[in-house]
Amino acid sequence: MNNQQINCECDIALQSLLSIDEALELLINSAKVTNSTQLLELDDALNKILAADVLADIFVPGFDNSAMDGYAINLKKEQINALGGGTFKITDRITAGSTGNALAPSFAARIFTGAPIPKGANTVVMQEECELVENGSKIEIYRSILLNENIRPMGNDIQSGDVILPKGRLLQPQDIALSASVGIGKLEVFNRIKVGIFFTGDELIELGNTLKQGQIFNSNRYFLVALLNKLDCKVINLGNIEDTFSATYKSLEKLKSSCDLIITTGGVSVGEEDHVKPAVEKLGKLDLWRIKIKPGKPFAFGKIDDCIFIGLPGNPVSAMVTFLLFARPFIKKMQGASNYLNTTFKVAANFDWHRSKPRCEFVRVRLDRATTPMQVNQYPKQGSDILSSMVWADGLVEIPEKTTFKQGEILNFYPLNEMML
Repeated sequence: MNNQQINCECDIALQSLLSIDEALELLINSAKVTNSTQLLELDDALNKILAADVLADIFVPGFDNSAMDGYAINLKKEQINALGGGTFKITDRITAGSTGNALAPSFAARIFTGAPIPKGANTVVMQEECELVENGSKIEIYRSILLNENIRPMGNDIQSGDVILPKGRLLQPQDIALSASVGIGKLEVFNRIKVGIFFTGDELIELGNTLKQGQIFNSNRYFLVALLNKLDCKVINLGNIEDTFSATYKSLEKLKSSCDLIITTGGVSVGEEDHVKPAVEKLGKLDLWRIKIKPGKPFAFGKIDDCIFIGLPGNPVSAMVTFLLFARPFIKKMQGASNYLNTTFKVAANFDWHRSKPRCEFVRVRLDRATTPMQVNQYPKQGSDILSSMVWADGLVEIPEKTTFKQGEILNFYPLNEMML
């Protein structure tokens, strides 16, 4: 199937297309967070999304402790900030994991990093600033000493009752470590959402077969599965299906009751062989069809019973770009993520844009980090079939519709490495 499209770029045709912001708002407002959760051991919780706040019920640290290897001292009032420091007799040795004896005024204890501050001690001087004298029985310090030097107080990191990890957080290794530090061994996370996929087009063949005239390998199948796996979705893949209305209808009907979301590529334009759009409309409804964007105008969004439908364009770059811009934020919100929108930052274009375009365009670019502000260079071929451009690029820049500019124009940059998370 050739993914035929209306080529009319006239103002009348474009008026019926939604802007990017309108389309994204429609999707985000339609996304319902899954209510299915489970408790997971910390070793299994990486890259899951928290379904509830995590609260500490202990203080971290649970006791005042030394931030340095050195000497804990019980300074008398007249010794605090005294010129020339002083001499202190050593009466104890305290290692991490042990508890020292009470320290009398004007006495010191050898102490190591993380060890509890003994009762009576009110400061710690690092060992490099102490000189052992009288056969190592005393220390001498030649500078003035302040109270509470190098002492980490109880609760310095975490107070009991603190929310240490908020609901909706995508769990990273540091989050796992923080949970362990307060003794929490299991976390409540949202379950994976189920995404059904299939692909239409008689020109598509699977890997391992020999290409015939007019055929192409189905790269969309592999990018879509890979991105859904990166998003920790459970994928139900029907693969290539016969390019007929009947086969498309049956595939949608099969997936609707077992999936939270169905995603297809191709078949959502207006050609005679584009069967996905009419099949969805017969089973359910479409709330969105076509966006004022390049690449990726034929993008569809709708619902079949309780299952959401997203139809991506058939061209590989169009499919990938629209997935990253629209499907990814929608999926992340469904999963319960609190940060679901794509992040951007400003860069300077290292190219001119001579022709005003009627649609907002997302151009594949690569950062030049040697410049300030950072500049981006565009890939020389920007066709929606140039999949190699997505490998070369490290981001997309957004060029507003009906815009021309000279080199140095400041644009929104979408980093691909963040959009793939």
